[in-house]
Amino acid sequence: MEQPKFVINTTMSKEDYRKFLYLATFCRNKLIIPLLMLIALLASLVIGFENGNINFVKLIVSWVVLFVLAVAVLVFKVEQRNAQRIKTDKTGAFDSINTLKFYEDRIVFENKELKSTGELKYSQFYALLESKDYFIFYLTVNQASLVRKKDVDNLNEFKEFLIEIFKDKYRSI
Repeated sequence: MEQPKFVINTTMSKEDYRKFLYLATFCRNKLIIPLLMLIALLASLVIGFENGNINFVKLIVSWVVLFVLAVAVLVFKVEQRNAQRIKTDKTGAFDSINTLKFYEDRIVFENKELKSTGELKYSQFYALLESKDYFIFYLTVNQASLVRKKDVDNLNEFKEFLIEIFKDKYRSI
């Protein structure tokens, strides 16, 4: 019988989920901050334009205020989504132990508490992102699963394995 290359028991706490939402919102796409700045700048150009001239003080102040406002709206949405997920979680998914078995060609998921199992080929994954604290396995653009780095015994070896397996689907954020 084939033995897995890695077996990892990991959990996702409510705080891990919250961190994931912020990573997905602000770090997954490197263009989000520059795009917010550009939109704020365009709006501030309209505000700073007076009598055929640009009032630079008004332009700069409105740019900063609009950018901060845009970030605040995103933060509010993240917090709202986090609260909604925590409030509606009836499965007990938070803090339950997920056992992940990594083979050469696939990953096998098991959660005894939730009585669930699954198996996916690595080619079925959309992307793998690595942050400071997590490996984030994207099954689709909007569906992901976390592995906390602190739950991985041989982190460097595991990371090398993932980079080799996922190649161009792997990205560090």
